[in-house]
Amino acid sequence: MFQIVCYICLFLLLHDLDFSNAEPYNKQLTIFVEAGHQECFYQPITSTENIKIDYQVIYGGLGETHINFNLMDSSRRLLINEIKQEKGKCDLVANETGTYKTCFDNTISTFNQKIVAFTLEVRPADREEREFRDMHREMLTDYQFDMAYTAINNYMGKIHVNLMRIGQTQHFIKAIEARDRNLAESTFARVNKWSWANLLAMIFVGFLQVLMVRSIFHTHGTFYKFWKSF
Repeated sequence: MFQIVCYICLFLLLHDLDFSNAEPYNKQLTIFVEAGHQECFYQPITSTENIKIDYQVIYGGLGETHINFNLMDSSRRLLINEIKQEKGKCDLVANETGTYKTCFDNTISTFNQKIVAFTLEVRPADREEREFRDMHREMLTDYQFDMAYTAINNYMGKIHVNLMRIGQTQHFIKAIEARDRNLAESTFARVNKWSWANLLAMIFVGFLQVLMVRSIFHTHGTFYKFWKSF
């Protein structure tokens, strides 16, 4: 399982780098090195490029956090060989173009697995010139960004003003709507009250008319005597 992970990491290393690409390369990995085994990584590097490797054993099982480290050039000449180191770093210039080999050797352990975190950085020889060009490109990019940012900021300002105007218009419309609603509700209440008053008046007048008509034909009634007195 751990070897499969390491092979995947190796594939990613080889896939990300191209001989024709002179841009700085930086990769950080954490690998598992089984007891009695070594894990190697192959990195294409051109001559005069700077190679920098930092590594540290972050877990050593029940044993010591030591490991062997070696770096070989494309001709498989040993450039660096460190024995039983917990951490280390190397910084050198490639002397030829080819695939360099980096190995973490855990054959010094019989039972303990090691976990190693390392960083591989490959920088072009004309780094300062490239940094100057990158800085110049970045300055141009920043200038273009400032122009784009100013245009976007102005456009956002206009949007903000328009939104404020829309909000004011909505508040004005809400105020008019509230006024009209209050007027309509007040008119509706008045109409209802006047309708009830008219209804009660009509009932009273009708009842009074019935009594008056009946009193005309009842000569012995109380209302007949009342009307006859006038």
